[in-house]
Amino acid sequence: MSKFNILTLVFSSIFFVSTAQNTSDQYKLFYDTSEPAIAFAAEDLKNILESKNISVTLNAISQFDADAKGSRIIIAKNDTEILAELKKAKATPINQMNEQEYSLRVTEGDAGKTYWAIGGDRVGAMYGGIHIGEIVKAFGLDSIKNEDHKPYIARRGIKFNIPLDERTPSHDDRGTSAQTNIENMWDLTFWADYLDVLARQRFNVLSLWNQHPFPSMIKLDAYPDVALNDVYNKAGKIKDMTIDEKIDMWRKVMDYAFDRGIEVNIIVWNIHMNGALGKYGITENKDNEVTKAYLRKSVEQLFLTYSKLKGIGVTAGENMGGMEPDEKEQWLWDTYGKGVQDFQAKQPDRHILFIHRFWWTEYDKIESRFGQLKDGFDMSFKYARGRTYADFAPKFAEKELLSKLPEGVSTWWNIRNDDIYNLRWGDPEFVRQFILNLPKGDKTAGYYKGSDRFVWGRESISKNPTSPRELENEKHWYSFLLWGRMGYDPQTSTELLQGLLSNRFPEVSSRNLYTAWQSASKIIPLVNKFHWFSWDYLWWPEAGISTGYGVAIPGYHNINHFIDAPVMPFTDLITIPDYVETVLKNNQIKGTTPMQVADSLEVFAKTALTLANDLSGKGNIALAETIGDIRAMAYLGNYYGAKIRGAAYLELYRKSKDEKFKTHAVKELENSLLNWQQYAKILDKQYIKMNIAMMGLFDWDKLEEEVKKDIELAKNDTY
Repeated sequence: MSKFNILTLVFSSIFFVSTAQNTSDQYKLFYDTSEPAIAFAAEDLKNILESKNISVTLNAISQFDADAKGSRIIIAKNDTEILAELKKAKATPINQMNEQEYSLRVTEGDAGKTYWAIGGDRVGAMYGGIHIGEIVKAFGLDSIKNEDHKPYIARRGIKFNIPLDERTPSHDDRGTSAQTNIENMWDLTFWADYLDVLARQRFNVLSLWNQHPFPSMIKLDAYPDVALNDVYNKAGKIKDMTIDEKIDMWRKVMDYAFDRGIEVNIIVWNIHMNGALGKYGITENKDNEVTKAYLRKSVEQLFLTYSKLKGIGVTAGENMGGMEPDEKEQWLWDTYGKGVQDFQAKQPDRHILFIHRFWWTEYDKIESRFGQLKDGFDMSFKYARGRTYADFAPKFAEKELLSKLPEGVSTWWNIRNDDIYNLRWGDPEFVRQFILNLPKGDKTAGYYKGSDRFVWGRESISKNPTSPRELENEKHWYSFLLWGRMGYDPQTSTELLQGLLSNRFPEVSSRNLYTAWQSASKIIPLVNKFHWFSWDYLWWPEAGISTGYGVAIPGYHNINHFIDAPVMPFTDLITIPDYVETVLKNNQIKGTTPMQVADSLEVFAKTALTLANDLSGKGNIALAETIGDIRAMAYLGNYYGAKIRGAAYLELYRKSKDEKFKTHAVKELENSLLNWQQYAKILDKQYIKMNIAMMGLFDWDKLEEEVKKDIELAKNDTY
């Protein structure tokens, strides 16, 4: 470790808090006022500097005078005039830059000190200004140095299941998060706040997912009664709003997104006709030509209505029962594909991104149709199934997709978080390695991260809510920052992250908070790898339950389910039955045993609890809840560790009939219960019990009764 890093760790608490500059300095911040993205970064930076007692004035870049005295900050694109001024200031030269790239420079002369954020385009300049703000928060303005940055992954996105209306739902809007956020979807203030945060976190793609959004977003002359006025949730009408007002709002949202460097895409499931069903003969029958004509026209009109809409994505297989892949793709081509062609016949210069999900279909059937699109198409694949928080290097794409794709075909990686909805998560090294392990080169078009059972709008369960309620990507700011910023720069330093933690929570040691948070956040990924259920409806580790839908276990996963469960493919983990057989036969163990998994979980929990128990919210509700979440994850780790060990002992007893193993099993399961009770106690202090779509109500008190039954199962050996 370098001398700098050692000093940083030793004196982190003092160093990070002491970031105020000499308050006698008066800074002039010059920026391109004609570019909203750059203006956003400049105004943000001004607020950050003033929070550090640094006086700042905003000035148009045209007013910059290199010979004027005083300290300056410049945020601008790399146009000829700025580069000439940089050269005049004897700065380290800046090489040619592309989109999103930026350079930071520091110059000092007779006129004073100048900090430069120069972007390859408006977005690059914005990111440069945001980066200066991060440095100011973490270390102070004087820590800025010459450095150059470019995106590691060009497109870093959010998967947002958007509950537009009870009549035009997203994937499943029965949950608390969806029902409480329907009204927010029609609030421009929500979107402005949300998009500002996404830009700061370096996300630049917003994909809006809905089964059939068209009735809530467009109007068609040939189908006037399809367009939906007003907004409804399951309780009834919640907002008066004409379709024209809706269209106007979404145009403003997309304009605002553009001004933050964010592309907007719409992704749909098929065949769903929500909001249009039964009108003009429209049905969900695959052979209905009226339906296909209506949908083709809707796709064309969507792009005619929204000039800033970047693209559209489709799904083969949802509500397409009985159709073969060739049939599915022909239906999608006749509707979405030809709808895009119809639009481009009218506006041939507009580039349309077309994303085709790889789901219940075959690649050759896709390519034979959608290869005809003028701008081609990208694929989309669930990179880690529904388990982002498991292994940071899953092998599913390598085994199932990449070998089927020809050179030049790119894929969007759908990074599905169906693991963690409540608890704040934060393991930078997991995210870093996840990003670095994504397929290299043109195989990756980009990624989008999100959930199917949860709407990441405003939070809906805090017992200490703000007004309006906090954005989910502010509550979970650290996790979202990691997934956005690491996608741009996977080498983002530990020191910067600790500095940002210190700025946000100056009441505590940032080093201890960082380590406690990281250790607690290792728990759910290891649980998921050991107790492997790939899709969203099959398993939710925060509650230890699943839906009962299809082949899913109905409700709570008890001790027998843990004995029977598989481990994640392509890992070295050993199932409980295989471990027991190996032990009883005295064979050599190859791989990670259930006992070692339990040991690791308890080590992670102990580290987190030891550090977190010394931290205090000190009146800061967000900090108090963050510490509570860390402690809750730790107790959840202890619960699962004891449960896994108890399950292994119970299986050893069943196969050997040695009573000592049964005694060990009961003891472990009693310990598991104690830790569940501690977990539930924290949840009850911080959160309202929440309904999760398809999973039902997360009632930790009722689940405690299920945890107790595990003990009785072991005592009575009921199998």
